[in-house]
Amino acid sequence: MAVGTAARKSDHWFKLVDVNGDGTIQRNDLQALGERMLKHFRHDKTSPEGRRLTEAYERCWTIMAEAMDTDKNQAVSQEEFRSYMAGNAKKENADDLLRPITDAEFAVADLDNDGHLSPSEYAELLRAMGLSDVDAQQGAASIDTNRDGRISSEEYFRACRDFFAGSDDLNKRTSQVFGGV
Repeated sequence: MAVGTAARKSDHWFKLVDVNGDGTIQRNDLQALGERMLKHFRHDKTSPEGRRLTEAYERCWTIMAEAMDTDKNQAVSQEEFRSYMAGNAKKENADDLLRPITDAEFAVADLDNDGHLSPSEYAELLRAMGLSDVDAQQGAASIDTNRDGRISSEEYFRACRDFFAGSDDLNKRTSQVFGGV
């Protein structure tokens, strides 16, 4: 993937997760993101979905702090994140870190528990993450790869994985999973 494209994708996702906007990702950013998503979908933190999401984001922070926080200040800067992603965003690395997160996010958004999200439910997931309506609609339009009108947890996982470790073409569907980059 071209460095410029990888950096743009990393920066786009970084801004979503830097909930307090201080230019770093810290444990409290991931906690706030989880709380915002749970509130948006009316899940209690103690519900099975709430616990699963909280645990996935806590595990994500632990991995980020160990692997990306090179100056050990309990904050991952945009440059630390970008540098790590440039060297480590590989499809074969995604299952261990990314799948627990995408599965937990998916479960929170799947309010009818049918194992699928409609494009509008997926757009709600992106809005809960803090994306604009335009970006949420663009992301929803990009993710239904088999075009059956619904999104499986596997489609969501693969789209997120391919966002980081896929094509360097910003016009590809997987580059739009979190809206316009």
